[in-house]
Amino acid sequence: MEQYDREELYEKVWEKPMLKVAEEYGVSSVALGKTCRKLCVPVPGRGHWAKLAHGHEGVRKIPLPKLDKVPVIFRSPIAAKKPPSFDQADPELSDVDQLFSSGALNAQPVDPTARTHPLIRHTASLLRSRSRKDEHGILLPRDVGGLEVKVSEGTLERALQVMAQVVAVLERQGYSVTVSDTGRTIAVINNERVFFGIEEPIRKVVVQKPRVPNPTDRWDYDEMVSYEPGGKLTLCIHSDTPWGEREERKRWSDAKVQRVESRIADFVAGLMRTAIAQRRREEKRKRDEAEKEKRARERAQLQKDVQEEEEKLKAFDDWMDAWERAERMRRFIAAYAKKSSSWSAEKQTKYKAWIEWATQQADRVDPFISEKPPSVLDRKHEFSRW
Repeated sequence: MEQYDREELYEKVWEKPMLKVAEEYGVSSVALGKTCRKLCVPVPGRGHWAKLAHGHEGVRKIPLPKLDKVPVIFRSPIAAKKPPSFDQADPELSDVDQLFSSGALNAQPVDPTARTHPLIRHTASLLRSRSRKDEHGILLPRDVGGLEVKVSEGTLERALQVMAQVVAVLERQGYSVTVSDTGRTIAVINNERVFFGIEEPIRKVVVQKPRVPNPTDRWDYDEMVSYEPGGKLTLCIHSDTPWGEREERKRWSDAKVQRVESRIADFVAGLMRTAIAQRRREEKRKRDEAEKEKRARERAQLQKDVQEEEEKLKAFDDWMDAWERAERMRRFIAAYAKKSSSWSAEKQTKYKAWIEWATQQADRVDPFISEKPPSVLDRKHEFSRW
């Protein structure tokens, strides 16, 4: 077992949020809070880290009180942490993970003296009329051209500040942010267009209103349902990514402990991963399309080759049939000539004329004779002219 060092614990809880300190000690934040109370270690109050994230001054550091007798509290030892492991099989995603882990994607504290980004100024001017709202109280811009900020009047300033930090991180990495003709916010990352925005989710509010003078049970109440802005912010990636081994995250919302200001680095990393996924999807689509066209060409060529082969085979069969028919005709003519030589002498001229005609017909059928004897049958096509 390992003993808590009171002074070391005091320094740590004022250097970083309780969740991170608890993770370092290998315990839960609830257990660490109990330990701080037992050791009389003061901790920052609620909102301290959020104020620091916005560039404001946090709560004053409370001195560590002196104790006559310091309680001894032990904890289980934890294994030495391994350095963050990156997906070496995927260098592109590994580069994004390394940027995120190194802190290169962290948002810088807001400088109140710095000039506001033109996109933020233009978006603010479109939304600050505060008179155009939808049925849920979400501000509507008076014209397109601003960033996609769908929030209520109460969270507008904070939402604009968050978007300013996101834009600053993206531009620091060499990327750009533009607005489409339809009013959609686009992060151009390595020539890939990733749509994103910030919104305030709507919450459902249920009110039980009595409908009788003296209600006695739940049946005496009417349930009144309304919808209103939830007061929390959510950074959203609107671009679709394909389902696969690594499905990318789409939403980063305020939680009980962390707010979206502390998740900007993770959100920008998500935008970069989405851009990689989009590019790969498009490359896969082009490969599939090229493969489809290749298969179509191969199929057409195969179909043509099969058709030509069938035509050649049919011609071959026709030649054999014609040759066999010509041979049968010549055998018959030879047998006829032999027989007719012994018939009556006065009809020999007629027999010989038929033999000559039949020989011509056999020559017309024979595929090996290129110059066919003429025949009246060659004029059959003339009937179509009459």
